[in-house]
Amino acid sequence: MVTPTGPRDAGTLRPLDALLNETDDVLRRGLPAGARVWSTGFPALDTLLTGGFRSGELVLLGGPAGHGKTTLGVQMARNVVAAGGSALVFSYEHDSHTLLERLISMEAAEGDPGEVAGVIDVRLALENAVDAGSLDGVLGSLSGGARAQAALVGYGDRLQIHESSGATTTLEQVWATVDRVTKATGQAPFVLLDYIQKLPVDRAEESDRITAAAEGLKDLALSARVPVLAISAADKAAHAAGHRMRTHDLRGSSALAYEADVVLIVNDKVDVVSREHLVYDLGNIQRFRGWSVVSVEKNRHGKAHVELEFAKDFEHGRFHTAGQEIAERLIDDRVFVS
Repeated sequence: MVTPTGPRDAGTLRPLDALLNETDDVLRRGLPAGARVWSTGFPALDTLLTGGFRSGELVLLGGPAGHGKTTLGVQMARNVVAAGGSALVFSYEHDSHTLLERLISMEAAEGDPGEVAGVIDVRLALENAVDAGSLDGVLGSLSGGARAQAALVGYGDRLQIHESSGATTTLEQVWATVDRVTKATGQAPFVLLDYIQKLPVDRAEESDRITAAAEGLKDLALSARVPVLAISAADKAAHAAGHRMRTHDLRGSSALAYEADVVLIVNDKVDVVSREHLVYDLGNIQRFRGWSVVSVEKNRHGKAHVELEFAKDFEHGRFHTAGQEIAERLIDDRVFVS
């Protein structure tokens, strides 16, 4: 795929000799002639993805409720911006102020892994501020708050949050907003959509709505030459105790699995590790609760069916970015209930 100077023109007939000449011209201008890659900021994941997420990719991120899907997605968006890129978050689940609280605490912890203000500390400080006089005053009273504020101010308009509505924020509006942000910032953004089943589509059946949403987001990724990371909800049956969520547990899984280039599924480690790792060392139960398993279930440009583990830091709205392949044996249904 030749690095573009503008949006992809779908339907254009491109003879091979013209494509070769175009690629040669791009290389002679000192530019890369392949897809643009956005690092996730998680080195072990980037290695599997051969660098990160690519322009034109639709990436699905699924997992049980409350297991950190939004946390992981927002942290990836933050990492893109911290590396000099731009990111656009479509939030159907949370208002922008809630995400701001997470970003402040996340940024404080990224700058200093010691004792810094957690998400709850930030929330309470903002809610209870009466005579602080300014945001400087509120955050200046929190450990790591001033440093976090300075970092977020430095990001400027390269990180934008769209307070989306399941009634009004249509696929067409998503496309238009991506185009507007690209023109305003001068660079195509990493796109996070939380979550795909909330995207309003005019279809009678839910399966048809999810199919159309997935197809539309994939077309957006190709046309705008951006990666689209879409968080996905699960079928109700997948929330049964002791069940490890997989791609087939996502609502509208057949369409999602077909359209997606990458599928990531998050599970708590303690829920999916095999029984022998628990019964012979009961201390593992508590330790494993502090880790999440991110399974790369589909990866069109690299290795798939790999499980990585990352330590949780939900107090600060984040995961620790250093991760590795999991050593323990995993199961689909837990036979040991802690």
